[in-house]
Amino acid sequence: MMPHSRPLTTYLLSAPQFELARPPTDAVSSLAFAPTAPTRLLVASWDKNVYLYDTHAGGEGEGGSLLQTFEHRAPVLDVCFGADDNEAFTACVDWHVRRSVKPDR
Repeated sequence: MMPHSRPLTTYLLSAPQFELARPPTDAVSSLAFAPTAPTRLLVASWDKNVYLYDTHAGGEGEGGSLLQTFEHRAPVLDVCFGADDNEAFTACVDWHVRRSVKPDR
């Protein structure tokens, strides 16, 4: 251990915590922040859904805002953004990879 260094658990426990508004109903399997809009967060879950959040919407302490839910036929294991913040790819336990596109507003 380096001098003046603290164990990793100390950093993890002291890191800021953020609780999502309307979180998934089962275990979270993957998270991905948007490459050009770092307040956009994709969350993959075993409840067969992918959730898109804006972590800064909704005001202080409200847990952001759920923007959209993408329903799948099986639990979702992984998620990532595609070419831009409006495209996402998901991988499920049913061996399917799915492309989802959020329409521009």
